[in-house]
Amino acid sequence: MKISNLLFGIITISIISFSANSHYISVYAQDNQYSSITNENNNSSILNELKNIKTILENKVTKLATALQIASSLPQILQAPDINLIDSNINGIPEDADIEKRKIAKILLDQFNEFASIVFLLNNGDVYFDEPFENQLNRTATNLSFRDYYQVVEQTKKTYLSDAIISKATGKNLAVIATPVINKENDIIGIFLGTINFNNYDQFLQSLNLQNNTRLVMIDKNGVKIGDSNENETSISKESFEKKEQFSNLTSFKLALEGKSGSILEKFNGKESQITFLPYDIFQNKRILLLIQGCNSDVTNSNLCIDNNNKELNLVNENVLTRLNSFF
Repeated sequence: MKISNLLFGIITISIISFSANSHYISVYAQDNQYSSITNENNNSSILNELKNIKTILENKVTKLATALQIASSLPQILQAPDINLIDSNINGIPEDADIEKRKIAKILLDQFNEFASIVFLLNNGDVYFDEPFENQLNRTATNLSFRDYYQVVEQTKKTYLSDAIISKATGKNLAVIATPVINKENDIIGIFLGTINFNNYDQFLQSLNLQNNTRLVMIDKNGVKIGDSNENETSISKESFEKKEQFSNLTSFKLALEGKSGSILEKFNGKESQITFLPYDIFQNKRILLLIQGCNSDVTNSNLCIDNNNKELNLVNENVLTRLNSFF
């Protein structure tokens, strides 16, 4: 297969993914059994709007994963890596070695700005190459077998979406989509992965129609933030990773880990808030959306917060949908 065919395939994936818009439901996502905490009626307007956002985010990850899966099945990637090319002084192979594999990585980076880097790992977790090459030179770890994505893919031979991690190459907070490279004998000869740039998720959540006292965050199952509607909070920073207890200590977070969704009243950053939570499973992992609505200061009547549950926020409106391609 020629490189041009790969380009055509990836572009086709993009068109198919967006043609269905928010009505498309990922075949890789598993439906949760939802149960509302403050309201037995599971069709609250806010929860429904979070489900719409969840579907958009699922679609995006599915498109990225599909592109990686297609790339991992190309002859250039399936060609057995040459471990003799690895140079410990540059943390992998030279920039001009096994160039056909690097070309495919560069195409993926060009097609999807959500990817910060594309990496090929050997089946023992050693870094074969990292693209852009500058990332490879800056690496402080050349074997990634300790990472959750390596371990899950190696065990299951299936695509995996990682928890948030601190990159050994850039020092930034990111997540990884990893897929196995499997030969004709059904053996894993490597793992092909893309690191996700959280800036896109921040920008998307900040584009939503949120009120001043409302904040929407997306977190992983450890409570590490992946996206934030607050323009003053950057999800890609190391500080975001280190502040995971801010969310993991919440009762709403713990309920979401149990597969529940709904709204409860609890304190967030010392202030009484209504938090609507929605978990979802995707590529062998979990993501959680938390919509945090601050109550009026010194409010003691919880009904003033709970009444928010019946308001229609119109988070995903026509203007947002027309701007999706800017972020995704």
